[in-house]
Amino acid sequence: MKRGIIAIIMAFASFTAFAQRDMAKMTPEARAENQTKNLTETLGLTADQQKQVYTLNLTRAQKMEEMRNSQDADRSKMRESMETFNTELQKLLTPEQQEKYKTAMEERRKNGGAGRGPRN
Repeated sequence: MKRGIIAIIMAFASFTAFAQRDMAKMTPEARAENQTKNLTETLGLTADQQKQVYTLNLTRAQKMEEMRNSQDADRSKMRESMETFNTELQKLLTPEQQEKYKTAMEERRKNGGAGRGPRN
């Protein structure tokens, strides 16, 4: 019984590790597309909102890629980029969507950032 449980845990851990590596290899365009898809599912974005959110996600993903690849990876600049994204996103959302987004972000923080890639 213990061996079976350990095997299941090991399989899940290896699957998670592979998924994280795949996220790290994604292009900014793929990241933006994936993030837009997730927000569309979570918030019920309209087609027009999806286009605008994709543009925001792409801009942020490109900036983050540049920061990660630079010799001077400054976490405060990354945090600032995220805050700018959140501010611009709020402008595109309806009040109901803003509330859903706020709730989802709080839930994510409570779960220790579940769903994010590995920290460097």
